[in-house]
Amino acid sequence: MSQTATELQRPVPLYMQVVRQLRAQIASGELAEGDRIPSQRQMMDRWRISMQTASKVIGALKTEGLAIPSIGRDTIVAPGATARIAAASAGTHRAAAEPPPTPGLDIEVTATKVAAPAAVAETLGIPTGRRALRRREISLDGGKAVSITDIWFPPAIAEKAPRLADSDSLPAGTLAYIAEATGIRAARVTEENAAIAADKQTAEALGVPPASPVLVTCTRQHTADGKAIAYAERTAITGYRYTSAYLITGN
Repeated sequence: MSQTATELQRPVPLYMQVVRQLRAQIASGELAEGDRIPSQRQMMDRWRISMQTASKVIGALKTEGLAIPSIGRDTIVAPGATARIAAASAGTHRAAAEPPPTPGLDIEVTATKVAAPAAVAETLGIPTGRRALRRREISLDGGKAVSITDIWFPPAIAEKAPRLADSDSLPAGTLAYIAEATGIRAARVTEENAAIAADKQTAEALGVPPASPVLVTCTRQHTADGKAIAYAERTAITGYRYTSAYLITGN
């Protein structure tokens, strides 16, 4: 890998330009799984960037599942990184930078702008009833819905990250995509869980009898200064293991 200075295009965030170049090197095999990622100091010398920007590069690579810490202070290319990049290019969801879906589950995605309920609006910091982007992800086992996840985004985030409104899975997840598209990163994630009896509407959507036990998980994602990035609510039937993984890195 050349150690000469590499020119960068200023309109695109500098850290993301470096991420894209390193991602391309991983995809091509120039950086193989287990190889060391350039250190922050090496990035500063090669790309003429600051220590803070170099730190963002490493954080973004980790969030995408392309890099992991190694012995000492090294960061290396993660196992499966090449496959994750290939999956992202193909628009699939099965090589995400988080634990894979339960075997046999497919994801059906729809996105639309609807009036935000009071609890959602309060979390997003918008007036109750204002239209906001809701991304619905339904996990299917043999065509049967086993969980429904509604993810709501503030208008400012939805505007800057247009793929949130697509009916396609995001290989590295919504947080990683938002970070790439906007430079906005989650610093705090809070999660609440409750087992409740399904109401009639929920029971019909999940194909279970009314009052069946379901698990409701509410997740709030914020920046370091407290601004909302997303609010998610997942309702799931019993009999399946559901995993959420968050890698929060410094801004």
